[in-house]
Amino acid sequence: MINKLLIGIVIIVVVVVIGFAISTLEAPETLDDDVVDEYITIVEEWIGENAKTYTERGGSDLEYIRAVEVEEDVYELTFDFNANFAGYGEVGEDEMAAQVITPHTIVVTVEDGEVFKAITNEVYDEINEEMIDPEAGVKVDVYFAIVEDGMEEVSSVERELSTSQDIEENTVYELLAGPTQDEEDEGYFTAIDEGTILLSFHVENGVAYPDFSSELDASGSATVMMIREQIENTLLQFENVEEVEISIEGESEGILQP
Repeated sequence: MINKLLIGIVIIVVVVVIGFAISTLEAPETLDDDVVDEYITIVEEWIGENAKTYTERGGSDLEYIRAVEVEEDVYELTFDFNANFAGYGEVGEDEMAAQVITPHTIVVTVEDGEVFKAITNEVYDEINEEMIDPEAGVKVDVYFAIVEDGMEEVSSVERELSTSQDIEENTVYELLAGPTQDEEDEGYFTAIDEGTILLSFHVENGVAYPDFSSELDASGSATVMMIREQIENTLLQFENVEEVEISIEGESEGILQP
C-alpha cells in the first residue's frame, strides 16, 4: 500500500514538473509585419541601386520570397530576380557577357534598417563585389577541333569554372568563347562562328535544349558535323544530359544542314 502511494506521489510530482516546464516555454516569435514591410522596401531599393549583379547585368522581375529573424533585430530577406547576362557583378572589359536570361537568388541581411550583407546564389558577395571562394572551381571538358594524323577531329580541353551554379550552361559559354591563346598554340580551333550567342538554355527530362543566334548556322558537311560534335560532346559529359536538341532562334528543324 505504501509503495503504491509513493508511486502515485512520484507520478504527480513528475506531471507537475513537466507541466511547469511546458508553461514556461516561450511561444515561437512571429515576425512584425510592419518591420518586414519596411525592410522589404529598404532591400528592394538597395538591390536596385547597389547589387551589381542586378544593376550591371540587366536585372528585372525582383520578387520578395521570405524574411527570417536570425537574431534580435537582424533579418535575412530573400529575393529572386532575373538578369539578362550570365555571371556576377560588373561586366569586365575582357569578359564575354552571355546574353541569356539568368535566374538568381539573393539573400540580404539587415540590422536596424541598414544592409550589411548581400549574397547572390551563395557564391557572390554583392557588397565586397567578389566571389566568396574564388579558388573553388568545377572542372569541365570543352570540345574544340584539332588536326590529328592529318584528320580533323574534336578533342576536349579542361576548364575550371568559378562556381557549380548552372554548370551546363556556363560550359556552353566557355565553348562559345573559343580556345585560349595557349590552346590555339597547341593546334585547337573551333568551327563555331565567334559571333554566336546563346539565346536560351535548359535541361528537361534528360534533354539539353541550347538555342543559339543565327551566327551558328553554317554550310559544308565537315563544318556542320564539327559544330554538332563540339556542342553535343560538351553537353553529353553531364550525367543529367542524355540527348542534345540544338536550335537556332527557336528552330530545330532544317538547321545545320550540309
